[in-house]
Amino acid sequence: METSQAVNTCLSANKAFRQRIRSFSYSFVFSLMLLGLFPVQGANARDWKAEKQSIEHKIESQSITINQLQQGLKLQQEQALETIVQERDLLAELEVIDIHLQEKLAKLHTLEDSIARQQELISTKEREISDIQIDKQKGQTHLQKRIMAYYKTGRIGIINVAFSAETLPKLLSIHDSFNTLIQYDQNILQQYRQTLEGLEQTKKALTLEKTLLDTFMKQTSQEKEDIEQTRQEKNELLAQIRTQTKLHEQAAQEIKKAANDLSAQIATMKQKRELLSQGFLLSKGKLSAPVSGRILSRYGQPKKNRMGVESISTGITMEAPDGTKVKAIFDGTIHYAGYLRGYGNTIIIDHGFQYYSVISRAETLLKKEGDAVMTGEDIAVMGETATLVEEGLYFEIRHDTETLDPLLWLDKNKLSSH
Repeated sequence: METSQAVNTCLSANKAFRQRIRSFSYSFVFSLMLLGLFPVQGANARDWKAEKQSIEHKIESQSITINQLQQGLKLQQEQALETIVQERDLLAELEVIDIHLQEKLAKLHTLEDSIARQQELISTKEREISDIQIDKQKGQTHLQKRIMAYYKTGRIGIINVAFSAETLPKLLSIHDSFNTLIQYDQNILQQYRQTLEGLEQTKKALTLEKTLLDTFMKQTSQEKEDIEQTRQEKNELLAQIRTQTKLHEQAAQEIKKAANDLSAQIATMKQKRELLSQGFLLSKGKLSAPVSGRILSRYGQPKKNRMGVESISTGITMEAPDGTKVKAIFDGTIHYAGYLRGYGNTIIIDHGFQYYSVISRAETLLKKEGDAVMTGEDIAVMGETATLVEEGLYFEIRHDTETLDPLLWLDKNKLSSH
């Protein structure tokens, strides 16, 4: 009991070291095995080491991929934001365009109304001109008849007066009346001419104004078409931008999903790598013994040393002739190398995840604390001095401070018993 406490004290000495080690319960480890996270059965050290290296390579590769995906995601998000800004700007432009378009449409309606009124006025003036021309033609015909009658009657002279049956005053009165009628008809014709000229000028002015209105209307219509075309182009561009926005957002979602999938894969691989890092646990039942020889005492059996002291064995004792090289059963780091009361010269190897192998009763220690050792590497040499009190090489396996049966960890095909 005293010797076991000595090892426990040694293992508990460096608390900071122990805090850096993560413990895994058997149930967790075995559940991962049952889930088929990786093939353990039949795998040797070379297999799981190669698999661990492969996983580490994949983790590194996929971590780079995730970084690239994150950069791509950031780019897609930035581009999506840019397209949203462009969409907002375009919507503002379209609003201004729509306002201009409405103004042009209102102007077109006004011009159309003005042209319709001008056309109506022109038609009215043309009708007035036509009526006046008819009246003028009638007046001209009437005046021609009156003048012809006047000349047929002839001018009042000596002969007309001499041979006329009318008195002179009456002849003069007839003459004056003819002149008055002719003058009246001429005045009416003159008024017709003036009215026609005024109407023609008004018609020309209306026609000119209508022509100008037509020109303005064509210009306004062209502007309307240009605005409409610009509006259509802006709408098409807006549709493209919205499509690009959706594509960027979709790409961002796909990249995010791919990154999440890769992260999940990496998490699984890290879990697998972490489990594979427990090579000592994975090698349970396949480890080679530190020395070749018979088993002298087993785990949990009562034992008595040469001094007659009885105790319960917390490890196994193996036959080890003087000069036998003691080998590390698995990769690890020398946690302790020196004399330990109740054990003699002792080496404690840390195999990770709080698994330790304890080897004692060595004559000479070949390693010092902090050294890294590989599976099968020589770590000590047996001698007669080391086994004066108890015979054979003493070997323990511990998880934290709990002792485990070494025979469950060693390859039974390479062991021999009594």
